[in-house]
Amino acid sequence: MELPGYTELAPGPGDSVKPFLPIKSLPPLLNRRVILIATAAINSANIFTNGLFQNIYLIYRMAEAIGWLPIFIVSEKPKSIDEVPKILQNCRVTSIDEMVKQPIPIGIYLEIGMSVDPAMRSYLKLLGAKICKLYLGNILNIDIETALFYHPMTFIHHSVGGHDEIWVSPHYLQHSQYAAAINHIEVGGPGQRVAPYIWDPSILLDDGRRKLGWRPRNSGEKQVLLIMEPNISFQKSSLVPIMAVEAFYKKNPDANFELIVVNGEKLVQATYFLPSIYQHLSIVKDDKVKILGRRDMKDIMNEHPSLICLCHQVNNDYNYMTLELLYTGFPLIHNASSWSEFGYFYKENNIMDAAGLIEFVMKSHEDRVEVYKSHAHALAWRHSPYNPDVQAGWKALLE
Repeated sequence: MELPGYTELAPGPGDSVKPFLPIKSLPPLLNRRVILIATAAINSANIFTNGLFQNIYLIYRMAEAIGWLPIFIVSEKPKSIDEVPKILQNCRVTSIDEMVKQPIPIGIYLEIGMSVDPAMRSYLKLLGAKICKLYLGNILNIDIETALFYHPMTFIHHSVGGHDEIWVSPHYLQHSQYAAAINHIEVGGPGQRVAPYIWDPSILLDDGRRKLGWRPRNSGEKQVLLIMEPNISFQKSSLVPIMAVEAFYKKNPDANFELIVVNGEKLVQATYFLPSIYQHLSIVKDDKVKILGRRDMKDIMNEHPSLICLCHQVNNDYNYMTLELLYTGFPLIHNASSWSEFGYFYKENNIMDAAGLIEFVMKSHEDRVEVYKSHAHALAWRHSPYNPDVQAGWKALLE
């Protein structure tokens, strides 16, 4: 019965968001299905090596959030808890030896950052496991380049035999058939699947313990332009962004800036790059460029809180670096077409558009930063491991 004065609520913008898993339906810990996640040991030294280890941790958290019991399985456990980043210290970890000595029922065995031999996979099948492998790299491009240019090398990301399913990230859909074929999975069959992409800022921000964010540069302060591509293949290369900065400089010769190229030693090792391209650039002749080795994102953000970042990728639209920069408000000039509405987007290899965006960002990002961050948070929610739609996609994949 309704009485006068009872409050009536109009629908709010978040009313359609409901938990994927009701809390009361979650079974007790020991009654949950186990997912073993194979990975190299994650430590403080390698967690920012690339996005892979962050992704592995987020899959662990996402699996737990949808009611599974995730356990990392590693070849060797860390000797000291101090070697493990604080955010990972409450994760369950076992070793291959421990699993052999004390077996438990397993629902899914998922290889991401480490592979075992087919005999071990057969043993895990005896424990009830479905054997799955998730590729989070552009293996088709990597394998083509390796075969062409690095003859002594082998394809270390393939350890074939005993898999039931092969999964790929959505932005690597173009090589899902190749991934299935090379692992003896029926091409186009039910064992060739796509895993929803996930990202969360918890690793970058250390669960809120680390404060990172963009600020406007002070009067007279030199503008830092940053390029942070790995430069180990054409997929993620600094070449186009460098040429965009060159084009910007020719139009703005009085601009007060410095270009920092992280992972730049990979470029200068290329026989043709120095004599054919690098030494002819005006930004090089006028001492505007600094070449650095590998650095991690959190340190770069701390050292250069007013930086503007440029990136260029091919067949690699989804990228943790992109999300990290967007989320913390750092202006990002990028060509990821899937995220073209976020940040400052230029199409494909359009150097002049990218150069124009450098000038635009320098003048106007400060006036747009709150809108910029609101867009970034919306994008983060789209891929969040806590988004019910993402969780539903993973639940379907696991079960």
